[in-house]
Amino acid sequence: MSGQEDHTDSDAERRTFQAYIDESGRISMARGNADRWLGSSLEDLEGHSIVEYAAEESQFAVSEILVHAALREFMPPSIFFMRDGRTGSVSGFEVTGKPQNFNDLYRLNFVQDPRMEYGPQSKNSRTGFVGAVQRAINSAAQEETDIDMTFVDIGDVGRLGSLSGMDAEGMRRFTDRIESRLKAESLGGDSLGRVDRGKYGLVHNRDADLSSLRTEIESYVKDIDPEGMALAIGTSTVALDAETMETDAIRTALEHAVDQFADTGIDSVIFDTLADSQASYLDLRETRMTLLNRCLADDVLTCAFVPVCNIANWTVHHLIAEFRANLDDDGLGAAEILKLTNDDVDLRTQVDIAQCRYILTHPDVDSISVAVNVAIHSLLDINVIGMLLDFRSRAPQRRVVLRLSGLDQIPWEKVQALNILRRAGFSIALYGKDVGAVTAEKLKSLPADYIMLDPSFVTNLDQLKRGLGMLAGMVNRCAEHDISIVFDGVLESAAARMLSKIDGALCSGPYFGDPVESLEDLKLPIQTQ
Repeated sequence: MSGQEDHTDSDAERRTFQAYIDESGRISMARGNADRWLGSSLEDLEGHSIVEYAAEESQFAVSEILVHAALREFMPPSIFFMRDGRTGSVSGFEVTGKPQNFNDLYRLNFVQDPRMEYGPQSKNSRTGFVGAVQRAINSAAQEETDIDMTFVDIGDVGRLGSLSGMDAEGMRRFTDRIESRLKAESLGGDSLGRVDRGKYGLVHNRDADLSSLRTEIESYVKDIDPEGMALAIGTSTVALDAETMETDAIRTALEHAVDQFADTGIDSVIFDTLADSQASYLDLRETRMTLLNRCLADDVLTCAFVPVCNIANWTVHHLIAEFRANLDDDGLGAAEILKLTNDDVDLRTQVDIAQCRYILTHPDVDSISVAVNVAIHSLLDINVIGMLLDFRSRAPQRRVVLRLSGLDQIPWEKVQALNILRRAGFSIALYGKDVGAVTAEKLKSLPADYIMLDPSFVTNLDQLKRGLGMLAGMVNRCAEHDISIVFDGVLESAAARMLSKIDGALCSGPYFGDPVESLEDLKLPIQTQ
């Protein structure tokens, strides 16, 4: 055997471990390199549930392991993200399972796959990029080097396809070319993030030649859009000098800078340093909080609708209401409202009351179900429950879905209002990470009509393709209990096509269009009930 083969075998063994579980998921024994990936010795793993080591976004998916173990069925290759209990780091694994013939245990074989990308840690997300920048700041402080963060906006990439007739493969080649050049300029070749379509952030040394970078990117753009009909390059640089700032302030300043760029555009990045960004955030928060309270007092919240599609037949199954305030001189979007109320339970309850009242009395949604994002804390307020039940009795034809958040703080088992509202005719949607791993028996009693999966399931096309069989199994198993799975965050046609192979799968995301205020502007027809 060659040295290369020895190395390959050794590497494969290093990335592999086995866990032997009972039908509840409790680990009876572990073998291989489980201690390396799960952060506990082989002996210490015994007695713990395999569920404890699943990353939040994979918690509900791990239900497939429990179901296959209970039924003593072979589990085909599936993908899961597992968390090191000691360090908190997350790694992706391909997992297979089979029952043992000589005892009641179920054998799981885990093979770590370095190609798998964990969504919350992906630099191609706002949260992931902010985390990457924070790590770069810490490294630069240790090495005593000066670094900056530059935002690059290449324009309306979505519009480019319709103008030039460029197909999906041509668009991919163009964006790959742009991203390769930006990545080469980024710190260590690994500090580039896509925070929105056509919008990038990169961390680089302070002496980087950004003028040459911009010139080169502009030449790429002119090759495919010489008239500048859709694309135009814009850049803005923020110095990452953070010696005098606390960790929380650094993160807030970074989040503010990234949000301003992603939501409003390059012209909104008007600060040169992190300290300036933090000051801008504090000023903006005070102003926007005043505006939100004014909107609530004047009862001017309105909404736009986001489609949730039955992807197998390409129809709109139901709508998600995104609340906003449209004023003559200003306005607030749904994401901003949620952020402003994140740490204020009373204010969030006021918002939830206003948005539920708006939807329940909206004149144009009798023909379709509408989902409203509601914090679980709001359902602990007897006035909110009373309002919902009162409107339900007066408008029984109105179909409303309550998409509940915050169940990481209050377990759904302890919220009696869920069953009360379901009996009254409301539908309940829970996030998969809040539901956690459930057995087949527990699934029967779950007070939910929809389970929403994290966007990380669909944003990486390779992972989606490899996990399609597992996802189809989840959809079919939940359908047996009249629960539908919603795949949030679909960005590309390729992801939509793959998910369309799963009968009963529901999908939402930017691919299906921007929020609309009139149902006539929906891209797909409404599904007949």
